[in-house]
Amino acid sequence: MLNLTRMMPITETFTRPIITFCAGCLLLSLGFGAPAKAQIVNYGSCVELVRVDPDAAYDAALAWADTDLTGGASHCAGLALVGLGLFEAAADRFTRAAVEGQKMDNMEKALLHQQAGDSWLMANSGTNATDAFTQALVYMPEDPELLFGRARGYELEKQTALALQDVNLAIARKPTYGAAYLLRGRLHRQSKQLDAAAADIEAALANGIDQVAARLERGLIRYEMGNEAGALEDWRAVIAADQRPDGSAGPAAMAANRFIAEVEAGAPTQP
Repeated sequence: MLNLTRMMPITETFTRPIITFCAGCLLLSLGFGAPAKAQIVNYGSCVELVRVDPDAAYDAALAWADTDLTGGASHCAGLALVGLGLFEAAADRFTRAAVEGQKMDNMEKALLHQQAGDSWLMANSGTNATDAFTQALVYMPEDPELLFGRARGYELEKQTALALQDVNLAIARKPTYGAAYLLRGRLHRQSKQLDAAAADIEAALANGIDQVAARLERGLIRYEMGNEAGALEDWRAVIAADQRPDGSAGPAAMAANRFIAEVEAGAPTQP
């Protein structure tokens, strides 16, 4: 058996603004190595600062937090922490924003808990991710993206039956959900339901999923079904397509290279 590396597609929600946070401006002092310089910063400008300087945006959000009653400061701080790669701390900030916001509707609260869940996934904490998505589903029951996110959390915790239950519901609510078909295909492969896995990957491709992720997974399914030539064809296509701007191999290409090397060496392994 091959070393089946989990390739989990991440549906980013981190840069999605929560519109009602934009009310109110605040005079902030931001240091950039020179004497402190006063700027007017509101939620929108804080989010824009995240894109260019997440460290400065985090400082701005902390200064705003003392007077903010909207949850916008915590949300902007969470976005900045994502930009800094501090995913656990970001998840805490997103959750805090959902609790602090006094004028949010259910959709806004659900989006914040979703962003907390995505952060926990990026921190590889499936249990915390499922808790966050479960809280989001309180506000938006049966939302397909939230069900999909919770399914990914369950997958991380190797709770395949629960993951399949959620991803089936997500597809039922949104039959064109390509990423959900890809996830279900992986779950079916892990459960040795290879015909169902193969059908899901074809459905994912038909519904616009990224070809690199789909063909990496389809190669694994083909290999387990005894179609070594088809698996190698998929993985070589992944290697050709998944290139960084500097010409080096991307993460999917590196995984595909490893799979091919294992097959050609006649010594495939299992995690």
